[in-house]
Amino acid sequence: VAYWITAWGCALRRPQSTGQALGFGHPTSATVSMFSCRMCSENPFNAMFGEQGKADKEKKKKDKRRTSKRNEGSFHPRTDDEVASAVSRWIRHAHPRANDFFTSQQQLHDVLTQLAKGIDREDDPILGGDEKCVYWYGDVTKEDLQAAIRMVKPGENAESVTYVNRVLAFIFATDESFDRLMKLPKEPFKMSCGDQLCVNLSHISVETTSS
Repeated sequence: VAYWITAWGCALRRPQSTGQALGFGHPTSATVSMFSCRMCSENPFNAMFGEQGKADKEKKKKDKRRTSKRNEGSFHPRTDDEVASAVSRWIRHAHPRANDFFTSQQQLHDVLTQLAKGIDREDDPILGGDEKCVYWYGDVTKEDLQAAIRMVKPGENAESVTYVNRVLAFIFATDESFDRLMKLPKEPFKMSCGDQLCVNLSHISVETTSS
């Protein structure tokens, strides 16, 4: 299965500073005008995720070791039925841009399934509110401990890695929030809670992890 997603950047293994968080309300029904023509405007996947080689070089320069309040021992994974239920809830709130640029509804479904499997059964990063952190228990990047997932790029057989908070923003952010995030460097979004293993959509900040 191939996803219409280009270069993400990161190397794998198994994240502080606060900033202004964006508001992520329910997405609007209109697709952003800047994406109305795929042939004459930049693919939002390119703009959101950048080039892998460049991202890897930047990571080696920074090489920051981060910490997190996440407790792996407290993780309670969802059952298959609970995963399916979460995906069913979330997909109804996906922004039209996600439906436009995933080549099929099944591909979007598969990405959301990965997300549901990496988050505790009691947590919801999209509809759960901003009162607490929602920790990621899946893959993380080797150099700087960022929440990550593996996906296959179009026309390729090998998997690539991308940041979970960037995937969430692409799929669920409102037009206004997405436009602001598109102006940030192509690196993991800074979390306003200060914990880069938190993937609560409401905690994504307009600042960068390097600021």
